[in-house]
Amino acid sequence: MTKVLSFRSAAFALMLTPIAACAQPAARQAPAGGAASGGVTLQQYVQRHERKLLAADTDGDGRVSRDEFLAAAKAGKGDPAKRFARIDRNGDGMLDKAEIDAMLAKRFARLDSNGDGVLSPAERAAAHDKSRVAGDGAES
Repeated sequence: MTKVLSFRSAAFALMLTPIAACAQPAARQAPAGGAASGGVTLQQYVQRHERKLLAADTDGDGRVSRDEFLAAAKAGKGDPAKRFARIDRNGDGMLDKAEIDAMLAKRFARLDSNGDGVLSPAERAAAHDKSRVAGDGAES
């Protein structure tokens, strides 16, 4: 009788294994054609661009002041003062990590035209083409 129960328990556990595998959160599953195929995830995008923006933090306080932002701004990508004002949501004259991350997440969502959570090489190329034409600083 014990062997029968052990066998039934094992069989029952094996039956549940495929269900458990399917019940994994969608965030753990790599999107088709995702980062493995040259795409960039939101996390990768934020890390890359946050690092670039925080490089303007010359005094090392972990925030970017308006003066630091303007000094580091590249010519030809619109008015840097207007860009700073859009990013500085609380109007304190400083860009902190939360403001930078919010801006980058919003930009990522705009660039991710199919909404799959990954910027494909084609989406990134389209963003670069658009920024060259518009000169708006949209980048991937």
